[in-house]
Amino acid sequence: MRMLVAVVTFLALATGAEAYCFPVPDTASTHYGDNNLGHTLCLQDELVQSTNQQAQRQLLDQTVSQLQRDLQQQKLLLQQVQSQMALDQF
Repeated sequence: MRMLVAVVTFLALATGAEAYCFPVPDTASTHYGDNNLGHTLCLQDELVQSTNQQAQRQLLDQTVSQLQRDLQQQKLLLQQVQSQMALDQF
């Protein structure tokens, strides 16, 4: 249960506000290209951030799935032990 709370907390913190890249018109003072370069770099940063978040979500989903499988396996083992103990009492 603690691990699930930690995973949910991590997800909540990892999903921050993404940058918003807006184009700015180029002028002679920006040499007709600096703003486009800045916009392109901003878009690239957004892509990197989005890709990293997606990878983190996949990793967390895999971790949660593994924890659920482990919990199910532990429940089955517990049931087996309890049934064996009940048989041993008779």
